[in-house]
Amino acid sequence: LKLQFLYFIVFSLRKSSKMRNSLFTVLTMLPVLVEGQQIWNSINCPETGNSCTYNNNKQVDEAVTLFFQAEQQSGTASISCTVGNAVTCFRSYPLSDTGSAGGCFFVLPAGAQMSCDVQGTVNIIGSH
Repeated sequence: LKLQFLYFIVFSLRKSSKMRNSLFTVLTMLPVLVEGQQIWNSINCPETGNSCTYNNNKQVDEAVTLFFQAEQQSGTASISCTVGNAVTCFRSYPLSDTGSAGGCFFVLPAGAQMSCDVQGTVNIIGSH
């Protein structure tokens, strides 16, 4: 079944630009599909105020998903997440985009720490 799924993905990539744009997501999830691992942890974000940190203390990489919505009353609002010196997620919303939602997906390497900072009012709807 896993080989059939992979064949479907590869065949679809040849025909669809949307699927081709999702190649990175498929490739990052490939170890999970092949190994059959399912690691799903809730991340308490934001922990306090407008920031949070999360340590991947496992020996395997984890896929991180963040879903958020801007609800600022004035100015701009933004969210920025980093792993080491690399920015893995960044969104900025001007006042005219109040109510807009977004999300980020990235791989958190085994043993790494991520940190997120929120400026203005960006509600984290879900984080795993």
